[in-house]
Amino acid sequence: FAAAATAFYVFDMLRILCLVPPTAVEVMAIGMIYFGLYGSRHQEVPDLAPHYQVSFYASLGWTFYAWASLLHAMAYSPNPALPMNLADPIHTLGCYVYLASCLYFYTYHWGRQVRHVIQGRFRPWFAVGLASLTAVHSLTVGHILKMLDDPGWLPTIIKIYSDEWRWIADTRLLELYLTAAALFLVILHLKGVLTGTKNAAAVFLGTVILPTAALFMETYTLDASAWQHFFMVGPKYF
Repeated sequence: FAAAATAFYVFDMLRILCLVPPTAVEVMAIGMIYFGLYGSRHQEVPDLAPHYQVSFYASLGWTFYAWASLLHAMAYSPNPALPMNLADPIHTLGCYVYLASCLYFYTYHWGRQVRHVIQGRFRPWFAVGLASLTAVHSLTVGHILKMLDDPGWLPTIIKIYSDEWRWIADTRLLELYLTAAALFLVILHLKGVLTGTKNAAAVFLGTVILPTAALFMETYTLDASAWQHFFMVGPKYF
């Protein structure tokens, strides 16, 4: 499953760089791969330290949302994986799962940082990494809150920007891999397989720099709002 997920990540990076849109077949295949990936690793979780267990279970929620959002975005495409009447309730469930996962993860990990300050074990670079992850997840939280506040918000944006579904879908496809890769690179570090600077370089380059650059490049070629949609409103506020 890990090899298949990595192969799809490479495929998606090349597809995005070649400006080819995702397909329904890819979406369904990727769903089976990631649910299989996490299902095949659950037996290792009890052996992890508590803070890594929290990260694993939160990643399950983030992964479910990414796939639900992917299905929802594809429902607006010419080649939907599911009809909107099925994709929409799955997406709504995914929204609440994502918010609960963030609450679970950040309550624990920021609370752990406070304890480390009190105990004199505070590591600034870990806090910086946690803050950057918080910032990234806050973008999705903002997206979710706008959708829950006004169900007509995204349909309105997609009527204005015809490629918005594609940009969201590609973001979620990369997000699926990045969430899994960051978690399993930590597990590899704990096992002594890929440690130190090599592990940090793999995480930073493979899960941050390269996918972000690909999405930014794609943004300039599509009729999509990209980040501007955070400042747009739907019918509720017309």
